[in-house]
Amino acid sequence: MSQFDEFISTDKSKKTKKASQDNRQHIRLSLRKSADENLALACDGVTVNLLDKNWLQSHRLGIANIKDIGFGGVGLITATSLDKGQEVYIDIDGYRMLVKICRTKTINSKLNFLGARWISTDEEKIISMINKVQPALI
Repeated sequence: MSQFDEFISTDKSKKTKKASQDNRQHIRLSLRKSADENLALACDGVTVNLLDKNWLQSHRLGIANIKDIGFGGVGLITATSLDKGQEVYIDIDGYRMLVKICRTKTINSKLNFLGARWISTDEEKIISMINKVQPALI
């Protein structure tokens, strides 16, 4: 036994990244007051409209609640059933941005968590959307 054995952990298992930031190129700003609260019961975040992607006339698919947002995309809770790969508009006070659904997770029989990425790579448009969400928190 060397003199350093007592300082080296015997647990050699790899540590995993936080689930909230895995496979992301950008950090997301959480709008949740408490990360420990059950997601199905969380009443925090910002409510937005989900609109169908249609070149002629968009119609409302439902509402969603933004739980996190960043340069890469947005995390939403909604009762609206959307498919991975589907493109929809997020509308907050008339400002719309197109997103592509990249991740879906069932929370309970009525709610789904959706991870979506911005279709636009224009940083000014993304910053405008983030700025629209932040004042709604106050």
